[in-house]
Amino acid sequence: MIGLDDIPHTRVEGADEAPPGRPSRRPLAIGAGAAVLAGVAMLAAYTAGQGHRGGSAVRPVGIVPTAATPSGPAAARPGGLQLVAGVPVGYAHTDAGAISAATNYAVVYGGSAMFVPAQRRAIVDATTDPATRAAQQAQQSALYSATADKFGLDQQGRPTAPGVEFVARELPVGARLVAYTPDTAVVAVWENGLVGLAGTGTTRPVQEGWGTTTVTLRWAAGDWKWTAGSFTPGPTPITGVQTPSDPQAIADAVDQFGGLSYARL
Repeated sequence: MIGLDDIPHTRVEGADEAPPGRPSRRPLAIGAGAAVLAGVAMLAAYTAGQGHRGGSAVRPVGIVPTAATPSGPAAARPGGLQLVAGVPVGYAHTDAGAISAATNYAVVYGGSAMFVPAQRRAIVDATTDPATRAAQQAQQSALYSATADKFGLDQQGRPTAPGVEFVARELPVGARLVAYTPDTAVVAVWENGLVGLAGTGTTRPVQEGWGTTTVTLRWAAGDWKWTAGSFTPGPTPITGVQTPSDPQAIADAVDQFGGLSYARL
């Protein structure tokens, strides 16, 4: 997971300080990519349900397409969604639709595609509020470029070191609706993130981290669009109960197992 020291962030005025010796849990008020990167931290069928509020787990419903997956500029997906720039869009105008949108956007922003400039621009175009899109594009370009440098990636998001591959994957555990009106929604996504360099000879092996990304959405242009986000570390379960696999085994697993999409049904 990308740590808080690896990204720029902004302190929330009035947030409580953590006691000495204990990590802070204050939220960081940051944009779409920063919120997910701090937490590293949504692609397939969705059938809208009514009244599904609360904090139950979101259901995995598909596999994230790879570069080899055939799709047009707006490929149709089951359940009425369309796949645009590798992102599912076209959510139901319901609370369940907002939860699905927030969760899937968090997954996409926590993925390695955001480190490839052309893919990042297309993802931001597909997911953000038109009113804030220009500012988001500028922010994401600066953010991901700076973070890429910390992981030894070139300008196209590829590792400069031989024999390794960059891994960034966001794994939602659950989501809850914080607030909802027909025009806006606030959704908290509890997630586990994987990030690092996998493969023999890595100097920054893949690690995991836990956090909660709170996403603010606005209903705009017939869909739920990201307008703002914040990140809080944790809740974090007990870790270290298993022996870590070697870096090459992690690289093999990343290649063999595709990521999932998520929806609140």
